[in-house]
Amino acid sequence: MPAAPHPTHPFRMAVTLAAVLATGASYAGCGDAEKPPAKPASARNADLPPGQIAFRRYLDDAHTRGAIFTVRTDGSGEQQLSRPEAGETDDMPDWSPDGRLIAFERCEEGGGCSIWTADAENASAEEVRFSCRLDGCDASSPAWTPDGRLVVTLEQGGVRTFGGAPQIEQSGIVTVDLDSGDQRTVYERRNWTGGSSQAQVSPDGRTFLYTRQNSGRSRPRLGSALFAVDANGKGNHQVASWELGGGDHAVFAPDGSVLFRSFEGDDSRQSDYWSVRPDGSRLKQLTHFKPGTLVLSASYSPDGKWIAYASDGEGGNADLYVMRADGSGGRPLFRAQPWDSAPDWSPVTN
Repeated sequence: MPAAPHPTHPFRMAVTLAAVLATGASYAGCGDAEKPPAKPASARNADLPPGQIAFRRYLDDAHTRGAIFTVRTDGSGEQQLSRPEAGETDDMPDWSPDGRLIAFERCEEGGGCSIWTADAENASAEEVRFSCRLDGCDASSPAWTPDGRLVVTLEQGGVRTFGGAPQIEQSGIVTVDLDSGDQRTVYERRNWTGGSSQAQVSPDGRTFLYTRQNSGRSRPRLGSALFAVDANGKGNHQVASWELGGGDHAVFAPDGSVLFRSFEGDDSRQSDYWSVRPDGSRLKQLTHFKPGTLVLSASYSPDGKWIAYASDGEGGNADLYVMRADGSGGRPLFRAQPWDSAPDWSPVTN
C-alpha cells in the first residue's frame, strides 16, 4: 500500500482522494520516531559506494509530521536534518550537485507547501522565496539543475472545481538562482487545465522531466503521466503511457535514462520500477514484485550501479532498500521502526 499522503495543494489532495475512493485503500500507521534507532547492515552493504542517503521519516503514527534525515550507505551515522513544527511534514529531499545543500518541501497539514534548503553539515535551514504573478503561491517538489539552480513546481491563482475535483489556476516548472534570485519559467499550464509537478533535470541539463496531472476539464480526466520538455520550454512530449501513471517522482540515471514507479495511487495493481528513455523509447520493466509489495520512489547512486528505494519494513511501515540498477538483488539498507521513504543518494562521497 502507498504511504499515507499529507495534505498539500487542493488539486493534489483531490487526485489522492480519488485514488483512495476508487480502490478502497487503507493506510497503516507508522512507528514512533523516539523508538530505537535504525539497525545498520554494514557488512551487507560493504559493496555500496560510500556516501549518504537523505530520506523522509514520519515522526508520528498519524503521518502528520515528518522530517528529513540522512544516513551513510553502510546504514550508520543516522542524523536528523530538519526540525518541522507540529502539523508540518518535510518531504522529497534532493541533494545539490556539490553535495553541500539538501532541498526539501515543507507542507502544512491542511495547507500549502514551501521550499527549504538545509546545509548537509550543520543542518541549518532557510526558506526559498519565489515571485508569483497571481494571488496565492504554493511551491513544492524541489530538484536541482546540473549547474546548481533550484527547480520547483510553482502553483498560483484561484481554485475552481471541475467534476468534483478542485484545481489551481496555474501550475508551472520554474528555476531559481539562489545567489541572484533570478527566477525563470520553463513550462506552465494555465486556465485550470492541470498540474506540472515533480520536475527533474537530465544530467546534461537539456531536458526537464515532469508529471503531467490533468484536471477535470482536461483529457484524460484526472489522468497522470510522465512528460518531458526541453530546457527552453519547447518540444513538450509524453514519455510513458497514461496507464502506467505519473511515476512517483521519477528520476534520471547518470546515463540519461529515466526510472519511474508504475501505477502510483492505484492499489488494484502492483507497482514496479520501470526504465525508459526521455524520448519514450526503450521502455523496460526492471522489477516484478509479488502482489501486495509496497513500492515507493527511488534514487540512483552517483555511479549509476545502484538504486535506493523504499519498500515493506518493520511493523507494516516502509524501510529503505537498495538494489542493482538492473532491478536485481534487492535488500534492506537498514531496518527501522518508523516509516522511512523518499530516498535521495548524495552526489559526492561524504
